[in-house]
Amino acid sequence: MPAIERELETLAVGHDADGFVVVTFEVPGHRQNVLTKQVLEELAAVLDHLAADPPRGLLLCSGRRGSFFAGADLARLEELLARPAPEIVAACDRGKGVLARLSSSFPTAAVIDGVCLGGGLELALACDVRVATPDRHTSIGCPEMKLGLLPGWGGTVRLARLIGPGPAIERCASGEPLSGQVAHTAGVVDACVGADRAMETAKRLLAMRAADGSLAARRVRMASPVDLDAGERVFLEATTAAVILGRTGGHYPAPPAILRTILAGASVDAQAASAIESQAFATLAASPVARNLLRVFASGERNRRDSGVEGNAIDVKPAERQAIVGGGIMGSGIAASHLRAGLSITVIDVNPTALAAAVPTILEEAAWDRVAKRVDQRRAVELAGALQTATSLAALAGTDLVMESVTERPDVKQQVLTEIERLVRPDTVITTNTSTNPIARLAAGLGDPSRFCGLHFFNPVRRMTLVEVIRGPATSDATVAFAVAHAKRLGKCPVVVNDSPGFLVNRVLMPYLHEAGELLREGVPAERIDRVARSFGMPLGPIELYDMIGLDTAFYAGLVLSAAYGDRIEASPVIPALVKAGRLGRKTGAGFYRYAAAGQLERIVGPDDKAAEVIARYAHTPRESSDRTIVDRLFLPMLLEALRVLDEKLVRDGRDIDLAVIHALGFPAFRGGLFPWGDSIGAAEVVRRLEPLADLGTRMHPTDRLRHHASSGRPFAD
Repeated sequence: MPAIERELETLAVGHDADGFVVVTFEVPGHRQNVLTKQVLEELAAVLDHLAADPPRGLLLCSGRRGSFFAGADLARLEELLARPAPEIVAACDRGKGVLARLSSSFPTAAVIDGVCLGGGLELALACDVRVATPDRHTSIGCPEMKLGLLPGWGGTVRLARLIGPGPAIERCASGEPLSGQVAHTAGVVDACVGADRAMETAKRLLAMRAADGSLAARRVRMASPVDLDAGERVFLEATTAAVILGRTGGHYPAPPAILRTILAGASVDAQAASAIESQAFATLAASPVARNLLRVFASGERNRRDSGVEGNAIDVKPAERQAIVGGGIMGSGIAASHLRAGLSITVIDVNPTALAAAVPTILEEAAWDRVAKRVDQRRAVELAGALQTATSLAALAGTDLVMESVTERPDVKQQVLTEIERLVRPDTVITTNTSTNPIARLAAGLGDPSRFCGLHFFNPVRRMTLVEVIRGPATSDATVAFAVAHAKRLGKCPVVVNDSPGFLVNRVLMPYLHEAGELLREGVPAERIDRVARSFGMPLGPIELYDMIGLDTAFYAGLVLSAAYGDRIEASPVIPALVKAGRLGRKTGAGFYRYAAAGQLERIVGPDDKAAEVIARYAHTPRESSDRTIVDRLFLPMLLEALRVLDEKLVRDGRDIDLAVIHALGFPAFRGGLFPWGDSIGAAEVVRRLEPLADLGTRMHPTDRLRHHASSGRPFAD
């Protein structure tokens, strides 16, 4: 067979003795394979070449470990979404034209070993056969809805015909990926075998199905309408629409669009269904939600590339031995996150009883199966070998990283940190998991504070992706870069914050909680405040959040912030009064609300009468309180505080603030973060909305930066 005339940069073509052609993708300039315009052009050139002398079969695979295709090229997607709808439809159709050729002549197979998401899965679905591996990096799914979109290269069309409309809607509307084994069970892939057998299995399946006629039969089925009974269709539409509304609260247009697109496409042939899909993609692409979600995704990609420091890149050697001092709730959660990431960890606690109790908790947390929503006991046993425990700090000898996670009392922390420094090597990085204590204060007793920083995880550690890397006055760039790299090894999103009271997240959160307390004192019911906040898109209302955090925890954090920013965040008398009465929130069964049981998963019974009595003792004069006013009062102070954070240069980039509030506070991603939300209102309108609230005090007064944005028209998210 003659060589391909054009030079290929994103893929390589090989031939084996069995008559199969193997196309191996390795896209340069990217951490993972992504579908660029060049990839499609080169794949089309290969298909043109093979058409002249068809092979026995074509195998698509990746030359990059852990990555088949991670999806479309982000830069290309951003550029595409800025185009008019007809151009978006045409771009979708061009991509589909290339993929359609993978099931139009000789047999084709995709060998999936690693990430296979979005356009990568659509590429694989266009093939006749898919073989996945059970590797832990193999992840197969349609995450487009997380960008406010739906699959645009035939994904809704092929998936509905492959596994049925109902399962296809679930896969596309949830956006959750599947492991190789689960994808096989679901029918998304044809086989799941070890990587050493994947190529041979793909060839065998192609040969068998070409010989027995099942490959040709599948092609006919994939091109035809779906046999869906009218009653089944009505039932599927009604039940799925209700589930989608419950999941999204009506804020995300992509899932209902996916439902409509798949059902409409199921009743026509694949060509007509493809046209329906392209038009739906273009409609979603024009929505502000898609723009906001794409911005969040782009900020996340920037965060993944960011070393945490400016200037020349610092060569970070990953820690081989790491330890946690403190086996409490946070220490256990941090330990479990290390085990989940495939790292060994030593947990040290001077209390042997507490340490023994922590071990099963750590292993169960580490072995939690998100898909099955239960502990994988087999996995827990496997992970046990990577967990070591000790009751003496002497076990720290030889560690590369020590994470202190003892009680929040600064005197205790200082004592422990001083002892840690005495026992470890001079180059060992020492961190503290603190939510309130200034890093400068904790570092005061250290001989070398340059290797010390904050590494603030959020509870529950498994679910909370944000980590604040807090830079003290003496913290070195090398220490920051090391801490950032380590957080990323755990699959977390690290944001570097300069040392200040409340750091970043608590500082931006406290105005939200404080204002909710003031609304209570003005007679606005807790249920209404929480309902308005949830309607805005928050996962919990601020009063519910108070109870979940614990009113005692909120009280101590409030003291720190009130001492620093008392002109706008005054300590509320309601919180200490409830704490004094023993009403601490969920953990005691009563706070602002009453609960069916004390703990983490209890159910709200209703407002707590005792809390109402306390609030009444500190009542304010009622004010106008429309739902929009409540939204303004809860969230505009957060925006103002975020602008002050920028003024004080506590973070290096405003996008870090948006990532932080989304990942740590549950600020709705469909709004893009605090700054894009502010832009959706407009700076001048923000100033106008603050005017009737000015008598509430400094917390509602526009900052100089806000006034500058209002006069210049410059976006906050610029």
